[in-house]
Amino acid sequence: MKKLFLVTLFFTTCLLSAQGVFFKMGKNFTSFSYKNTTPFTEKIKINGTGSSYELGYAMPLKYKDFSYLGSVTLNDYNATGESDLNNLEWKTTYIGVQNVVDYRFYDSFYFFISAQAGLNVSTMLYGKQQLNNATYNLTKNKDFSGLILQPVLGLNAKYYISKSGYLSLGCNFTKSMSLNPTPEKVSFNTFQILFGGYFDLIKDKHL
Repeated sequence: MKKLFLVTLFFTTCLLSAQGVFFKMGKNFTSFSYKNTTPFTEKIKINGTGSSYELGYAMPLKYKDFSYLGSVTLNDYNATGESDLNNLEWKTTYIGVQNVVDYRFYDSFYFFISAQAGLNVSTMLYGKQQLNNATYNLTKNKDFSGLILQPVLGLNAKYYISKSGYLSLGCNFTKSMSLNPTPEKVSFNTFQILFGGYFDLIKDKHL
């Protein structure tokens, strides 16, 4: 609860100076990589899908066609794997703060396309592992908990629907990097497809 409060406070403070707000929702397609250092340990490749939610604000930068986007994210990174010996399932939810620079390289009266690059910093809210018939809590597992850094690269398209409103469709690719120095080296790559809307608070042609 404390984590959620701090993230919400950060977002509310930044929103006061925002020029536009946006929301996104969609799907995460995640592939986990698990490097166990124990010799002869079975390796299981696991992947799966989960939900993604994002609520953010936008501000123009001094360079033309560049904007800064800040947001709060809520992501499910789920996966299942199966081998001759084991059935494995991971269900995890992370809350984070995302900072992105947006460059709009295509601009028409109704349609806009931009490239985005940034960084997401998140921490686990919920995590469960099901290994055969045994269930484990992942929130206290150092391979999953703590701060997770995720560089973000993506494309985003907006379509004009009103004087201050747009529909959006985008995709992102992220790669996780845990700050915990653990030997097991759990990481995951995620491809996101996101739908949403954008609303101007202050009319500005730059956005």
